[in-house]
Amino acid sequence: MKVLHAIDALGVGGGAEHSLAAMLPRLRDLGVESSVVTLIPREGGLQERLRDEGFRVDVLPTSSWPGRVQAMRAAIKEQQPDVVHATLLNSCLVARAASIRSTVPLLNSLVNTTYDPVRLQGLDVSPRKLDVLRRIDGFTARHFVDHFHALTEAVRTEGTDVLGIDGDRITVVPRGRPMPSLPADPAAARLVIREELEVDADAPMLLNLARQDHQKAQPELIRAFAQVVEQIPDAVLVLAGRAGDATPNIERAIDETGVGASIRMPGHRTDVPLIYTAADVFVFPSHYEGFGGTLIEAMSVGTPIIGSDAPAIAEVLGHGEFGVVVPRGDIDGLGSAMVDLLGDAGRRAEFSRRGVEQFAARYEIGEVTNAMLELYRSVARRS
Repeated sequence: MKVLHAIDALGVGGGAEHSLAAMLPRLRDLGVESSVVTLIPREGGLQERLRDEGFRVDVLPTSSWPGRVQAMRAAIKEQQPDVVHATLLNSCLVARAASIRSTVPLLNSLVNTTYDPVRLQGLDVSPRKLDVLRRIDGFTARHFVDHFHALTEAVRTEGTDVLGIDGDRITVVPRGRPMPSLPADPAAARLVIREELEVDADAPMLLNLARQDHQKAQPELIRAFAQVVEQIPDAVLVLAGRAGDATPNIERAIDETGVGASIRMPGHRTDVPLIYTAADVFVFPSHYEGFGGTLIEAMSVGTPIIGSDAPAIAEVLGHGEFGVVVPRGDIDGLGSAMVDLLGDAGRRAEFSRRGVEQFAARYEIGEVTNAMLELYRSVARRS
């Protein structure tokens, strides 16, 4: 079987990109020949890694919309895959236009709650532009896509209720990650990471691992953390992730709260999952998500989690079974949740145990890859 994967870009990558890179070698082991087409070139990172692993990665030679559609159509005609699988909205829209009159079935991944009303609340999103995008997205999805893959039931619900897609055309398969390979002495590795981050060995450490975007709500996290420091003065918050459109707001929140001495910002990290093992609690208060790959990364090593009640996050956390769920934007509630969990070792241990078990049962990359392979076969058969 041959699958052509279309995605916006690779490079450093986010959840979708890392999930694709983790899955392709395992699909190859199962007999799937995969290639990748990206809209935007990225030097190094996942793009070069996949090429080094023997996968074909082509970058479309133009940034114009008609040019991208034409180039994507040419790639499909040349490679003649059994399935085209597009991930992320821009790539999905290009693949939909390119697949018109094509006999190759098109699978689209729905990976975010793109039209969550919270996007209009202080996130600099124009209601008119979002509505136009929704109409284009819905029309092309209903008419030009053979089947859909959704990461969570929350994303599937948006597909049916907002885009008007028939629910029978959407299959839910979560993202996956490899079972982590931890050092023989995790306690020693934890100390090494903490020393690098300039965090005392016994200091209560909270971790947020995400790019600095408005979606991720780091300024609210900082304001909630200021309440933590009032009660736990030696607590430390590590904000790991590359700079983004929220960086100025993050810096402003640090200045206004005066907690800069208790915050570490090491930038983008590649030492996953080790950085999770250095933390006592992972905090993920995003305004909206389609899944949240960092949640299952934290689960995989047993780091207790506090997340927002964004539908997909609450779903991954079992609505409180696998982590603490706090209402979005509730700064006082988030601060109290962090203080309470840091002060309750027994509860942290229980969340740790449940998280590891849930990861092994639902999110281990081998099981997820098997499910995706069956979906590819089903889409090819239906076509």
